[in-house]
Amino acid sequence: NLMAELAAIHALLPRYPYVTVHAEHGAGGDDGGEDGRVILPPCVRLGDLPAAARYALAKIDVDAFPLLQLGITLCDAHGRLPALRAPWGATAESVWQFAVFPGRDTSSGGSGAATMTLRTLAYALFASGVVSPGTWGRVTWVAHGGLYHLGFLLKVLTGGAPLPETKEEFLAALRGYLGGKVFDVRYLAARLPASVSLKGPLAYLAALLGAPAAAAREPWQAGEKSLAACQVFMRIKGLFFAWDGVDMHAGRIHGLHTPPPPPSS
Repeated sequence: NLMAELAAIHALLPRYPYVTVHAEHGAGGDDGGEDGRVILPPCVRLGDLPAAARYALAKIDVDAFPLLQLGITLCDAHGRLPALRAPWGATAESVWQFAVFPGRDTSSGGSGAATMTLRTLAYALFASGVVSPGTWGRVTWVAHGGLYHLGFLLKVLTGGAPLPETKEEFLAALRGYLGGKVFDVRYLAARLPASVSLKGPLAYLAALLGAPAAAAREPWQAGEKSLAACQVFMRIKGLFFAWDGVDMHAGRIHGLHTPPPPPSS
């Protein structure tokens, strides 16, 4: 039912053009830091590294570790989710979660079964039109911590290929696949007034901003995390960017772009 689910997502995009993704992966880190598994020398802080070095560390993680789940949440400009009819007849707001199995298939020349699953998912995303040049300018892509979550999405779209060698090539690849309307919630949070602090794990931000997803008991899976990230994005967008909008921050990824100093009030 992979194609059927993605076809349903594609059919909903005209009414629900905000697509929030969350990649549950084996690279470690958390939703607040996303530091990954690479061990830094003593007294070296990830935040002090230049963007090229931060990208290189993330590339090591994304290339080396498997994607376990991909969560997708759709919403409209007001944060409303699509309500779909379940097989038993009830209607409920819906999110999607796709599992990837990282086991090895030694009977196929040593190629990983996860790579084949990634290729299958990539084919379905393209064939269904969920990822297509036809959606450029009409669909907005969102992630909380885009360096990892969009990095793993790019890994899916390339069928498991290594990430590009440089951050510039990575950003160009994101534009090439997703278009120019890509937002990183963590980057937006760094642009808030100095008196506002929205740093910490995704669950903490969801609770702080009153997102309904925060009421769900943890641990969350990728679908629930994509829902929380969606609601956090819509609340930040509505509370802090209602007047000047967020478009000026499109394509800017936390860790790869340094935000200008936030306004003082």
